[in-house]
Amino acid sequence: MPRLTKTQLKDYEPGEFSDLKQRSWPETRDLIEQFPWTQQRDHLAVSLTNPSITIEGIAGDYLKLALYYNGKFVLYYLDGKDHLSTHSMPTLQEAYPIIASYFDNKLDIAGFKHQSTPFTNNRHHFATINFAYTMAPTSTLLSVCFFSLILLAFPIIGIFGLIMSAPSAQIVGLLIFGALGIFSATIAVLLIASCISHYRASKGMILSISRGHPLFQFGPIGAPVTYDKKDISEIIQYGNSRGLEGLKRTEIIFKDGASINISGMIAYIGTMSLKFPGQNITKKATAFAFIPPASSIPS
Repeated sequence: MPRLTKTQLKDYEPGEFSDLKQRSWPETRDLIEQFPWTQQRDHLAVSLTNPSITIEGIAGDYLKLALYYNGKFVLYYLDGKDHLSTHSMPTLQEAYPIIASYFDNKLDIAGFKHQSTPFTNNRHHFATINFAYTMAPTSTLLSVCFFSLILLAFPIIGIFGLIMSAPSAQIVGLLIFGALGIFSATIAVLLIASCISHYRASKGMILSISRGHPLFQFGPIGAPVTYDKKDISEIIQYGNSRGLEGLKRTEIIFKDGASINISGMIAYIGTMSLKFPGQNITKKATAFAFIPPASSIPS
């Protein structure tokens, strides 16, 4: 019976796969023999997301053939209840009878070693994830409203308290709280303006990007523009380390001088940093990372 099979390479992130296709066991064996195991073993860090070939079962289970320690290979089996078992072997050929039995629905895991991982999400290393990001503004909007209210309410409450206090303290106090009020109001206005800037640049936009794939897309939903990571000249991330994640931005500058800006409302800068292996990323601290108006339209 054909099964959905897929490959995973060294720089891929959990849930990222390529070459997804329904294959029979003979076709899967050919895929295994053509896979670049030797090249992918260079600088290998063994984990559940590794250079591998994954086969999806019919009951929410998976069988993954991957590289392992000391030049060996390993079969990972994840059942429908997320129980993980492993079986290592020195050669690929020793895995063939086990994989063939999986295609025949006769897999026997008696020779596998059960791995106790009660608080680990093993499934995201096996299931395919859709790496599409769209605007998720709720938490940012709520935070902006909350902080803006505090900034505006603090001086008002202070001035009201002074009015109710002794006359001798009112003049100096009013001057102090008046100055604080102007400062707080300015910060609140800038915070709201920054939020509006990010909201406008993110509304109706989609970002499709994964760590291992060389191409990514960004632009209006339904008509995104495709970009190649090898055309990137520089990546700069703007924002304060203690600021709201949704109001930070990642600027991607290409070799032809064009650039795009990705708001934190679409993807946090931490998420974006993981998408470009081997690429130097510059961090620039700024209190308000406004998005340039033209950046809402991809070049």
